[in-house]
Amino acid sequence: MNLVASNACAPEAKGDWRDPETYRWTTSLPRTAWAWEFLRRNPRYGSDYASHLAGHPTVNEPDHLSALPWGLLRFEDPTNDARLASVLWQMKACREVLPLAAAKMRPGTAVETLDLPKLRCRTAVYDFGVEERREVLLTQEGRSLQLTVFGSIPLEEALLLTPALPELRFSKSRLQAVKRLADVVKHGWLRPSLYRRERQSARLARVIQALDGSLAKAQQREIAVALFSKERVDRDWQDPRNHLRDHVRRAVAYGRELMDSRYRRFLD
Repeated sequence: MNLVASNACAPEAKGDWRDPETYRWTTSLPRTAWAWEFLRRNPRYGSDYASHLAGHPTVNEPDHLSALPWGLLRFEDPTNDARLASVLWQMKACREVLPLAAAKMRPGTAVETLDLPKLRCRTAVYDFGVEERREVLLTQEGRSLQLTVFGSIPLEEALLLTPALPELRFSKSRLQAVKRLADVVKHGWLRPSLYRRERQSARLARVIQALDGSLAKAQQREIAVALFSKERVDRDWQDPRNHLRDHVRRAVAYGRELMDSRYRRFLD
């Protein structure tokens, strides 16, 4: 795999799981970014990434192939949150990946081209050496646009074509990806108006906070204090109806489900 181009930079990721402010930024994330937020917390993924980094893939295959069981085309550092990460999903796993064919532009064709150096977002082009295929990734503050481009014509010279009749289950997401591509070419950045935040983002922020507490080996009461405040826990923890205890248990259990495999639901 060769990284052909990249530009721009991103903020550092810092935080304390006990502080709800650490998670406030996640409430504006679009759906696909949540898949990465849960996957990157998976200890097994972290172990696979460490093996990859050490030069010892988890299976006897080229490094990028050992990322495929996770729905990825390549490993990404799990310490990078959605604002920092460059996550390449497999097309069959993520409906938002847009397939394009790079055709030769005829003289006088009145269409825009994708000129990556002119964009005001992070850009990267990955060449896996397969079928003259490139993965183009544009990212900005948790928003992303991933293009799978077939053909060797330079992007800034290519007429980019996509199937007019995609598979039915992909049609809505692919149409949205086309809109995002046209918009980024016109405006030069990934505008938030085309990336609707996940409707359950407030709940997911609390779930991921509870999950982080659990992964840090915190007691349920300690997690409850982080979620609800010490005053409320002191008052209600011994309530015979167990509202707070049940809330913490459910949040941790749901977080672990999403971390283990159900993160893929955010890619559908």
